[in-house]
Amino acid sequence: MDLNLRLVRYFVAVADAGTFTKAAEQLHIATPSLSQQVRKLEEALGVSLLERDHRGARLTEAGLDFLDESRILLAAAESAVGAARRHKRSSSGRVRLGFLAGGAGELTRPIIDEFHRREPQVELELTQLVWGDELSALTSGRVDMVVARPPLESHPRLRRVVLFEEPRVLLMAHDHPLARRRKLRIVDLADVVQVDTREGTRDWRNWWSIDPRPDGTRPTYGPMVSSIEEMVQVVATTDAVAITGAGVASLFRRADTTSRPIVDAELSTVELVFLASDTPRAVERFVAVALGLSAVLGTR
Repeated sequence: MDLNLRLVRYFVAVADAGTFTKAAEQLHIATPSLSQQVRKLEEALGVSLLERDHRGARLTEAGLDFLDESRILLAAAESAVGAARRHKRSSSGRVRLGFLAGGAGELTRPIIDEFHRREPQVELELTQLVWGDELSALTSGRVDMVVARPPLESHPRLRRVVLFEEPRVLLMAHDHPLARRRKLRIVDLADVVQVDTREGTRDWRNWWSIDPRPDGTRPTYGPMVSSIEEMVQVVATTDAVAITGAGVASLFRRADTTSRPIVDAELSTVELVFLASDTPRAVERFVAVALGLSAVLGTR
């Protein structure tokens, strides 16, 4: 039988959200319509995938098995579309670079300028991403490469090229008690309140939050943020602090914030990431330019 991928996506959304109402809000469709679409999928398969009651929607045994295969199916479909999009851009002389706010820090402009100088026939498009969107943007073909600060989700075709390393720092309001110190250690963060986020993966959030700490304790979390800009604003106007890369703190420097290096925290890397099997030549040339300049200019 031919599966309707739209219906499969609807089913996965309900399974992840736990209720039809929440899933419908995320999908921007009416709840009754979503329920009807999932029912249509169940009828096509000849099996019940969800048990519906006043508490929400729970997966049946068949639903559990189908959910695992559905994720594989949707990922494969997204990857296939992404490959076609990348080849289309490559044949038209275009390449798309994804980045989070901050990009590659002070290296961003020199890399782009040098690439334009060496490859004037290639149109470089810049696309800003949100936290945790790097891998999805690559596999769906929205971008050809990403400037990222790992950790990243695993993927069999993901290639990572390290441009440079940088310290992790504590970003805080300029009058925060810890701002009086020139440098910090992880143990110094025991009594602070850190910003939190639902964006990205749990591994990504925990690594940047240093959660758990070396002694096994957990941070105290406070305000929720969903972007770098929001993080900086919250830090500037509350007692909450944030752990970020030194380059991000420098780029978003404000008079009402300051940062201090966490000397015993593992260094952060800034990387170019892309998919290996269908890499456009323009991406390979961009990587070569970026590596050359990062070796010459360092992290100035």
